[in-house]
Amino acid sequence: MKKKLVSISILILLSIIISCGEQGSYYEQFTNDKGFTSRISDLNKTIEEIRSKEKGKLIKDDINLLKYVYEIGENDTYIVSYLFDKQGCFEIGIDGYFEKEEDANNVVNGIKSEMKESAYNDAIEDNNLSRWKNFDDSISIELDYENTSRGLFIATIFANE
Repeated sequence: MKKKLVSISILILLSIIISCGEQGSYYEQFTNDKGFTSRISDLNKTIEEIRSKEKGKLIKDDINLLKYVYEIGENDTYIVSYLFDKQGCFEIGIDGYFEKEEDANNVVNGIKSEMKESAYNDAIEDNNLSRWKNFDDSISIELDYENTSRGLFIATIFANE
């Protein structure tokens, strides 16, 4: 009886350990919802197109603004905001609010790696801010990682006029 109880306890413990590890890194969780560079293609889409495809929990729906929250890890979140004008989406903001610096750094480093392998020019680094532009300067991307020590980062994707 004791052997059976010990075996069951070990199996339960292993399943808990495995299930906790299945979420992956914060960057993997972040990109499971939607890859960073794929969000760039949301520029110029209509509010209806974004509303129909976005998977996060809608927390604000206004005439020119959609805001979604995503849970990540156990207690952390990030928010994706879309701003619109008559031509469609002109700005996408992603704000990460994490408890640990290492989790914010994991997402920031993942975004930087993803951008390095994309079609955008090399980043211009300036005081904890990375900036990218596409070949014709019609799109700008900024990644502000000054406050990762507090678990925060901000990414903004702009359609330049």
